Amino acid sequence: MSQGRPDHSMQDSQHISSAFAQDLSDLRMDLVRLGMLASRQLNASLRAMSDFQFGQIDQLIRQDAELDKLQELIDEKVISIITMRAPRADNLRLVITAARIASDLERIGDYARNIAKRTSAVMNDNAEINLPWDRLIEIGTLVTGMIDDVVDAYQQGDIDAAQAIRNSDIHVDKLNTSFIQETIDLMESNKLSAVVGTHLIFMSKNLERIGDYTTSIAEQVHFIVTGEALGGTRPKADKSSQIS
Repeated sequence: MSQGRPDHSMQDSQHISSAFAQDLSDLRMDLVRLGMLASRQLNASLRAMSDFQFGQIDQLIRQDAELDKLQELIDEKVISIITMRAPRADNLRLVITAARIASDLERIGDYARNIAKRTSAVMNDNAEINLPWDRLIEIGTLVTGMIDDVVDAYQQGDIDAAQAIRNSDIHVDKLNTSFIQETIDLMESNKLSAVVGTHLIFMSKNLERIGDYTTSIAEQVHFIVTGEALGGTRPKADKSSQIS
């Protein structure tokens, strides 16, 4: 190579490397944004329960479309990166796992939307009084904190936080089981109608499922960082199926 002549192949390689790094950075930011949207959606549903904000419910339901579109965008970016960049090793784990996390966050958004719909249905039954909203909000607050924590763990690559989030899901299971039993007791004593009681049970179960999806994301964070699945059996304490 003549002295002073630019090495175009090296420049091209550096350009591709820089573009790839930007692609990965954009993918990370999109996932963080998706997590924030899912958390915001659930938080808004909880506020509607707490403050009886009838007018906010329809808006909450419509906002789920924004979350769905972002999840679709992430899937498109994942396919594009794999096709154009052919990532390997750590980068491949990051890209493949991004699609799984995006899918989990989209499902969290779906459950939050369903909770909003059921909240609206329950609030429209003016005959019902003294509903156990506070117990439901307690579960939702715990789950929302888990979502925020897992998004932060993803950003930081914090496997200790991911393990803690996975372990904390057992508290969601216990609260869900207790709430469902309490709701059934109210229905049996005719203090709660079957229709409203059924809505409340599904809302609690939806929150429990959100906890499961958040735990799944925590496990994906561990896999991204270490390349290994989180060992041991996932702690579970959901006994709602055994309630009679």
